[in-house]
Amino acid sequence: MASTRPRKTAAAKPTDGKDTPDTNADAQDEQQSPDAAPLEAPAPAEEPAPEPSPYSSPVEAIPDDDNLSEVILDDETKKAPKDIDAVFEPVTEHGTALRCTMRLVERTFLGPHASPVERLLLPLGAEVSPQVADRIRSQLEEQAKRERKGKK
Repeated sequence: MASTRPRKTAAAKPTDGKDTPDTNADAQDEQQSPDAAPLEAPAPAEEPAPEPSPYSSPVEAIPDDDNLSEVILDDETKKAPKDIDAVFEPVTEHGTALRCTMRLVERTFLGPHASPVERLLLPLGAEVSPQVADRIRSQLEEQAKRERKGKK
């Protein structure tokens, strides 16, 4: 079946705007969309403030008491530190931050088959707050007591 619409064969002639005045030019400009996106980004929606971290600095990625492993080892010797007081030293003479003097790892058991895994607890030279250092020291002291009981 043939089409009943007539074909356009001649291209429209461009007008220079002098022959016919365009009275709707202002209205057409307002209705047309802009050629480019605006330069300013839309204002972000108000987000609630994040909860404060229980750690005092981003270096302190220490697990909390519930997730701290029972076995903490010196990564170099793969044994518990002998001198617990030497694990941390003050960063400055009058400051409160403490620096770890050895690389500490914790031995834990993960997965359904309780596979032994050693994961980094503190890198050598990490600066921690006194609270974190006390928590690790107390864990090391408890670990030393268990080892002494096991040897008797």
